[in-house]
Amino acid sequence: MTSKTPVRVAEDVDEASLSYSEIKALATGNPLIKEKMDLDNEVTKLKMLEANYKSNKYKLEDKVNKIYPQSILKTEMEIKAVKEDIASVEKLGEGDSKFTSISLGTNKIVDKKEAGEKLLEEIKKVKINDSKVIGKYRDLDLQVSYNFMTNTHTFKLLGKAEYFGEFSNSTDGNITRLDNAIEKMPSRLERLNQNLENYKESLENAKVELTKPFEKADELRDKTLRLAEINKLLDMGEVEELENQSPLLEI
Repeated sequence: MTSKTPVRVAEDVDEASLSYSEIKALATGNPLIKEKMDLDNEVTKLKMLEANYKSNKYKLEDKVNKIYPQSILKTEMEIKAVKEDIASVEKLGEGDSKFTSISLGTNKIVDKKEAGEKLLEEIKKVKINDSKVIGKYRDLDLQVSYNFMTNTHTFKLLGKAEYFGEFSNSTDGNITRLDNAIEKMPSRLERLNQNLENYKESLENAKVELTKPFEKADELRDKTLRLAEINKLLDMGEVEELENQSPLLEI
């Protein structure tokens, strides 16, 4: 064979090994071999799409059966907790000074200036890796921790839910920071309600997606069958060639 065309076509097979009959088909210009190579590539791509479809389906099933229901339940419980805290937290006072009182240990302090000073003293007693409840503010337990990474003291106000913040070295500012954490309860409730709606919507969308079949299933089936048919024809050609070998090729 002197033509270079079969060599170029063979290189395009992408490292697939060719049988004797396929090599012969290339040399003789058999159209089956080109169709086979095209189908090999198309079937491979379709199988990859099918594998991706199945992978996504497994993930969706996990979300439908576990992740979204758990997220919905957790969010509903948090919504209930925040609602209860909003209803039960002590309201701020009236007039210029809205501060009512803070309890630190066994002491209840009603003067805001003194409260800020005593609070800062208690905060500074909390050392590295320490975390403890130092009192109560507006009917919520006040827990203080020390963050060695940022060299700051943080707090949690503990009710049915938890409300976070960071302290400073200001005697007046720390009371304000506690109030700010409490005043954010309604906006937190709003976010939770939005999250709940998003989880429910995502759950319903995932259920719909699970009902959708692999959109190229028919194409994959038809091309796989045709590829099998071509492979069989090429194999038959190889058998016929071996049975009708030229005596010149015999040893």
